Amino acid sequence: MSWTAIARKDFRDAARSKALWGLTVLFVLFMAGFAYLFTLLQGQGQGQSDAVLSSLDYVSFLMSPVALLVPITALVITHKSLAGEVESGSAKFLLSLPHTRRDAVVGKVVGRGSVLAASIGVGLVAALVVVLALYDVFDAGVFLTFAVMTVLLGFVYTGIGVGLSATTKDSGRATILAAGFFVVFEVVWGFAANALYYLVEGTFSPPFAQAADGTPYLDAPGWYFFVQRLSPSEAFGSATQWFTDSTATFLPAFDTIPFYLTGWASLVILVAWVVVVPAAGFYVFSRADL
Repeated sequence: MSWTAIARKDFRDAARSKALWGLTVLFVLFMAGFAYLFTLLQGQGQGQSDAVLSSLDYVSFLMSPVALLVPITALVITHKSLAGEVESGSAKFLLSLPHTRRDAVVGKVVGRGSVLAASIGVGLVAALVVVLALYDVFDAGVFLTFAVMTVLLGFVYTGIGVGLSATTKDSGRATILAAGFFVVFEVVWGFAANALYYLVEGTFSPPFAQAADGTPYLDAPGWYFFVQRLSPSEAFGSATQWFTDSTATFLPAFDTIPFYLTGWASLVILVAWVVVVPAAGFYVFSRADL
């Protein structure tokens, strides 16, 4: 299994180049900083004596920033992972050793994903210290679930970055592909779902309705929510909410939530992303003339 040798080399190279340490500092400041910032915001919003801080509230507060930072970071550290080596000629040396092109793709995903996972893990440990010191309620299951889902999101975008990089010999084109993927699936994907809704229903967005308790909700068909969750970050948010706070996934439009809108379905979507894009990249890479 020579992909493991490539993964270990990638991890060691990141440590020697200080990239691992830089990412670790970034995530420590990010995770712990947001944990402390949340205490300040809660104090200002509710009055310091009345504010009740919980790890669940922190997780809910952090999900959107994580869904932005982790994909960007993963794409930055992976978009030249194979294209850069092909462009520089080092890919020929890599593949002259007893490694196949499949080993190169899998090794890059595992190696760079491990670098990102290690940085995220240290950042979450720093956040945990803040939460245990300053928060009133701590739920270990919620925090651990959030940690696992965040690491999974990191591997998803690591796989996407490596897969896209494997499709081209030019690092500039790899940068464009990575940026384009992010813009399509993380910036404009919601508009794409609305455009599809317009084609089917004749209006640009679903109407709002009120639940029995007066809570407003989006009165949309199931396929509309499913299309939205095809975005990796939307699938991450949906799965994290499902496994940490069931009330956040309440959909009054459905008497029974269909399987394709459950957290398990969102988990399947995430796993599909981490498999399909690297596999497609390998298909192109395996036929490329290096």
